[in-house]
Amino acid sequence: MEIDTPENLFAAIEQCNVVEVENLLAKGADPNEVDVHGYQSTPLAYACSHGDEAAVRVLLDAKADLNAAAFEPPLVAATKHGFANLVTLLVKAGADVNVADETGASALWTAAANGFADIARCLVEAGANREQADNDGKLPAIVALENGHAALSKYLSEPTSLPSTHSFWRGSKKRARDAAKERRTQVINAATGQSASAAAEPEWTFSGGIAKSQWVTQDFPSVAASGNVDLVRRMLDAGLDPDWTQFKGNPTGLMQAALSGALDVVELLLARHAKVNHRTDKGLTALHMALFKPSARVHGPIVRSLLAAGADPNAPDNEGQRPLQRALTHAIPALVQALLEAGADPFIRDRAGRMPADWAPADGKHAGAIRDLLEAARK
Repeated sequence: MEIDTPENLFAAIEQCNVVEVENLLAKGADPNEVDVHGYQSTPLAYACSHGDEAAVRVLLDAKADLNAAAFEPPLVAATKHGFANLVTLLVKAGADVNVADETGASALWTAAANGFADIARCLVEAGANREQADNDGKLPAIVALENGHAALSKYLSEPTSLPSTHSFWRGSKKRARDAAKERRTQVINAATGQSASAAAEPEWTFSGGIAKSQWVTQDFPSVAASGNVDLVRRMLDAGLDPDWTQFKGNPTGLMQAALSGALDVVELLLARHAKVNHRTDKGLTALHMALFKPSARVHGPIVRSLLAAGADPNAPDNEGQRPLQRALTHAIPALVQALLEAGADPFIRDRAGRMPADWAPADGKHAGAIRDLLEAARK
């Protein structure tokens, strides 16, 4: 396979071509470029997300900003994929251990959510704030517990409860190491033109809404949430109702795909006439779930696709919460604007007399932009 010469730092990183990274920097490429459209990253964060230590070191030598971000800073990008070596490198280079992505998730929060205990310990020992919550107000110790990492949660609540000699730490590196290995394999396969999915995808069989491989059994909504668009298509082609759930009132595949950020699956299910306003037993729709913990980059296109397909922007759940309230709570102007343009009413009241606009941020970097959007909607 012939690989084109990369035209920018992002393309060079994508190709795992550190020589071209050096050449481009020597020719004047900006190591601090912030690309919010195509690559949606900075070169350093992109290299961290790809696990490319050589490129990271070259960019650091070129004085790349350790904390600059388009959507997620380098330390969070490295943590997300389990690259403990890069976390250590960035921390030693002086990265802000408390910097967070657009959802408020810090590197420590991300490590806690994924059960990357060794990374969490590195960050705590470097001074990371264990009381720093994400935009939903959830602490690292809580998200660790919710994701089944009880020992890590205990450590984050009380670090002295698990001293460095504790047996827990002897096996703590495996989870992050496995995640990093899987991610790096994907990156290298993509760079060399190999099909990572063909090499790693298990053989699936399915009956109705239940799919099985040699390793796991998943119901249809879980398959949709995983982003496995090929398996979703196969199950639909076999006659499965796109709104199939194992139990009445459970989230559908469309809802789970919207929640997880699987845009390709969302668009496929909408094309197959999944009910865009279907509700769970809690009154949630796919639009509610897309806004549960949204990222403008990941969930923005999903929100727009759902609205274009007829999602009701004013639908309340059983607690009276409307989609706009969620977007305002997370203070993401692009999502607020999309909902308002689709007819969301920021001043409609629930049974308790509360309006979605009541959840608009009073301060913060997006408060002014959101205030302007709400004022325009009032006119």
